[in-house]
Amino acid sequence: MPHHHEADIAPLTMNPHAWIVLAIGFIVSFVVALAVVAWFMNWVRARGFVPFALYRIVLGIGLLTLLMRGIM
Repeated sequence: MPHHHEADIAPLTMNPHAWIVLAIGFIVSFVVALAVVAWFMNWVRARGFVPFALYRIVLGIGLLTLLMRGIM
């Protein structure tokens, strides 16, 4: 196992620019999450939950098949 110095892993302090970048990222991700949840709730109200459930089941079976065959 390679030896790492703590300074090589990540900075232990954040400067003002880093805090601003973090805040912008937090706000943007929060707004996008709200928009996606609102869109998905409207989609489920219009079409029902069955198409989404079938999509998830088919995708899950496909991924499990790929994993069992060693492709992924």
